[in-house]
Amino acid sequence: MTIKKKTKHILYWGCGILLLAIAIFSLTGRHSKVVETIKQQSASLLHKEYIPNQHIDLKSTIAFQKQDSVYTVFRKNFRMHYQTIGTASFSDSSRLILIAEPAPFFEIDSLESICKPYTHETINHTFKIGYDGRITDLMIILGNATSENVDSLVKRISKKLYLSDYKPNAINLLSKQKRAYYASADLDYQISLSDFDSWFFNEEELFIDNKDTSKSLTVDQLFQKKKRGVFFSKAPGLIAWCLQRNGDISNQIKDIRQFALDGDLILGALRDSTTLIVIAREREMPLEMLPPLRVESILLIASISAKELSQSLDINDCMAGKMPNGQDWCPTYLSKELENTELGHLLTITDILLKDWSESGTIAEAFYRYPSPGHYPFDKPLFKKLGISQLVYNWNTANTMYAIDQPAHTIYTLNRTGALPVSYFNSQERSESVGSVYERQASNYFAHCCNTDLARVVQYTALYQLFMDNGIHYKGKLIPSTFPQNKPYLLAKPCRELLDKLKSLSDVQIDKICDTLAQIHFKAYGEKEVREQLRQNEKNYNFTYSEDHQKEIYRSVNQQQKQYMVNEFSSVRTLLNGLSLEKYDKLIRYLSYPRGTLINNQERYNRMLQAQKVNQLLRAIGKNNLPLLGYNLSKVRDYYVANLSNSGSRYLKTPSVIITYNDMLTTGGHNISSKISRVSSTTNYKSQSSGSTSKPTPSTSPTPASSPPPSTANKGTNAVKSGSTTKAPATNSNATSGSSRSRTSVIPSTTRTTRGF
Repeated sequence: MTIKKKTKHILYWGCGILLLAIAIFSLTGRHSKVVETIKQQSASLLHKEYIPNQHIDLKSTIAFQKQDSVYTVFRKNFRMHYQTIGTASFSDSSRLILIAEPAPFFEIDSLESICKPYTHETINHTFKIGYDGRITDLMIILGNATSENVDSLVKRISKKLYLSDYKPNAINLLSKQKRAYYASADLDYQISLSDFDSWFFNEEELFIDNKDTSKSLTVDQLFQKKKRGVFFSKAPGLIAWCLQRNGDISNQIKDIRQFALDGDLILGALRDSTTLIVIAREREMPLEMLPPLRVESILLIASISAKELSQSLDINDCMAGKMPNGQDWCPTYLSKELENTELGHLLTITDILLKDWSESGTIAEAFYRYPSPGHYPFDKPLFKKLGISQLVYNWNTANTMYAIDQPAHTIYTLNRTGALPVSYFNSQERSESVGSVYERQASNYFAHCCNTDLARVVQYTALYQLFMDNGIHYKGKLIPSTFPQNKPYLLAKPCRELLDKLKSLSDVQIDKICDTLAQIHFKAYGEKEVREQLRQNEKNYNFTYSEDHQKEIYRSVNQQQKQYMVNEFSSVRTLLNGLSLEKYDKLIRYLSYPRGTLINNQERYNRMLQAQKVNQLLRAIGKNNLPLLGYNLSKVRDYYVANLSNSGSRYLKTPSVIITYNDMLTTGGHNISSKISRVSSTTNYKSQSSGSTSKPTPSTSPTPASSPPPSTANKGTNAVKSGSTTKAPATNSNATSGSSRSRTSVIPSTTRTTRGF
């Protein structure tokens, strides 16, 4: 018998004796610590995982008693979106495992299979986002488990949650860890095509496979060998994700999690005829500061065939506006692919930030508590600064990414990584810029805010454009459509009720309503304006109005206002009564969902003009005054919310409405196009930056730990990893000139103790 066989034979004999001892102790009733010790030693000898005694009353454990308080603290520290696994250990060996924001393909049944050896319970916890949105998190209570058990479970859960068990990790739910909304250093890189050309083709940056670091490959060699997967630059600082072009990403899913963990900012890409290489900065920021891009969101992006995506908060829609309580409401609009997804809600959140921060924090969204950036892009609210009647705020993707097609390859670089470009328009109908000076100032401000959500939108946008440009798609079943089919024309019913009322008003009713409205408007703002004008007249012409004269002027102004309202009511009534039943129905559908009608012929153009006339009357009335017509927008909001309450994906429902204070005639949103700006030269293809605003110091209110302290927020280096310092992203001062910068001057090759995350 060989030595190896003898050792194995002895091992089995030893285990047999231990098992016999367990049986004897069991028969004599002497369980407890002795039995558990023997079981543990047997598991060690057999190189198996030890699972402790599971005869536990789960409700008596500390974990069961603490579950609610632990979850409440977690969601207080990680508001908005944050996908992670969290664990908590207690003195009685009971444990909690939290799965925050499971992917839509995550099956609860899989948890039952994974946790079968343990006395356990899985509980759903729901967290409210916005007015009526929700996130469902899963929490597992384990009655008795070891640290090794928990590590094993985290690894297996990671495989289900991220479709990969690469570097499984979990946060400690009992620590004081919090999500950061602002990074500790600038996130805005402006890297030119010339830079990439120099780094990867002239200087031939080398890359290695972390599984076999003995071989180094240039980008050209990665292309030639048709490599797939994630590679690290030999000199630390960059990672490269190599994907097959013109193919389904299904067979490359395992690499998504590694790319999201090991890289924290997408910088650009390179391609040849068969391979796309996405280049990202090797992770410098901790996960709570720059969370990994989500596997499900990347698969979603690959599944989209539409060449443009949209998101909007349309406060000017017919059924939206100011309610009697002074708050404004509007439906949220998302392209159907984005409904009930992390990406869709992320666009809504950053749209709220665009409007609120452009208006110096004066447009408060009632159900979001986003930490203040400290200061704002303009010296006063932009709406007030411009003195205009309407304003459209827009994130757009014009020149977000540049590309140059060369004989052997294509180079892509992002214009900037800190935020998407900003556009301000006079109105929805006339997309005329209010001035490039304001747009440049705002774009620089937002890009240098160090806001992690704004940077995250840029990364997802980059992948959307790159996937579309390279035929990378996903046709699997892991990302189901969650678009609520009843949402588009849901407001047709209340819209019809309002138009039926306007259509049927008698002259006497109109006169009475307009008399009341004229008085309301005069008291609200007309009287103040008239008094100011009278004072100016008295001062300029050196005379005094008598009391009777003043009253006559007030009466005259009131009468003019009333007559204007009577004319508006009568005009709309005539319009509505003059429509055929078919055209009346079509007008209602258009007013309830303007996005559902493409204006591509004269009939539809006329319908748009008719809708504008109705909306003009509603603005003249003031939507908070609609109760005079027996109509209340609060009830319309409630009707809309109630009919969408059961929509959503398995674990996420994006808010169907937004409630704001102090809103004006404003709209906002995202226009995310798949179009990439192609140029013919790697240099001098874009105008010089107009200069950047000073980087704001994130406020410590209302959540101090959510923002970096002032002492670090404006530093020119990152002090994220022990022993490493990295320069803040360079400005675009020479990125557009004829010279390129060295790679290490932009992305330093500081030694990492552990590569990537």
